Amino acid sequence: MKRIIIIVLCLVLGLWLLIGCSNNDTNQPDNKETPSYNEVDEPEADEEFDEAMEELGEALSYLATPGWPEGKIPDVIPEYPFGEVTNSGDGGDGQYFILISPTGKDELAEYLTLLEGQGFTVSGDDSARLGTVAVNFQFNTKEVLQMIVTDLGTSEWPQLMGDVLPPDAGTLYGEVYIAELSKSDKEYGNYYSAGFTLVDLTEEDCVAFIEKQLSNGWEGGYDMIFKDVTIDGVDCELMLQFVQYYDGQGDFLLEAWKKQ
Repeated sequence: MKRIIIIVLCLVLGLWLLIGCSNNDTNQPDNKETPSYNEVDEPEADEEFDEAMEELGEALSYLATPGWPEGKIPDVIPEYPFGEVTNSGDGGDGQYFILISPTGKDELAEYLTLLEGQGFTVSGDDSARLGTVAVNFQFNTKEVLQMIVTDLGTSEWPQLMGDVLPPDAGTLYGEVYIAELSKSDKEYGNYYSAGFTLVDLTEEDCVAFIEKQLSNGWEGGYDMIFKDVTIDGVDCELMLQFVQYYDGQGDFLLEAWKKQ
C-alpha cells in the first residue's frame, strides 16, 4: 500500500510540473524566446520549483538504495567522505551509478586529491582512473553529485590481424573493438578496422610496443608500421598506428586497405 501511495505522489508531482511548464509556455509572447530555467528572474517560481523537486525527491527516496555500495564497486575506490549516498545502482555494461548530496566542487576536489594519493590518474576536475577502473563525476544540481564507476576489466591478448605481438608494458583496457565492415566499405578499399587501448604505461612504452612488431615482419617505425596481408583473396596493406597518449593510456588503430 505504501508503495502505491509513493507512486501516485510521484505521478501527481510530475503532472503538476508538466502543467506548470505548459502554462508558462502559453503565456510567452510570440516574438520573444522562452528563457531557460537559469535565466528566469522569478524568485517565487524558483522557490515553488525547488519545493516541488524536494517533495519529489523525498517521495522517490523511499525507493532508493542509500549508503556506500560496499562490495558492489571495486575495493580500490575509497568511500566518498562528504555528504551522504542517497541512491546507487547498477547501470549495466560495467557501470555503477552513485548519487551523493549535499556536496560541492571544493569537496570533490579534495576527493580527487585523495584518489590521486592512492595511485589514481586524475584528469581535470571530473575523472580519475586506476588500471581498468574509471570514475567520472558530474553535478546534477549544485549540491547533488553523480559518480559513474566503470570497470571494463581486461582480457587475454587476442589474435589480431598481422599477428600483432602483445606489449611488454601496460594492460589491455577492456576488449579490442573490431568493426563490422560493410560491402561499401570494402568497395572503398577498407578491409579491416580495429582499435584498442593500453593503460598503465608511458608514452615511451607505447613507442616500444610499435617497434617490437618490427621483429615480426612489420616495416616502419615510431608511431606507424605496415605489413602486407591477404584478406578474402585481396592483397592489402595493414597499418598499425599509435594514435595518441594521455593520462597513462595509449590508443592504437589497426587497419587494412586494398593495395593499389
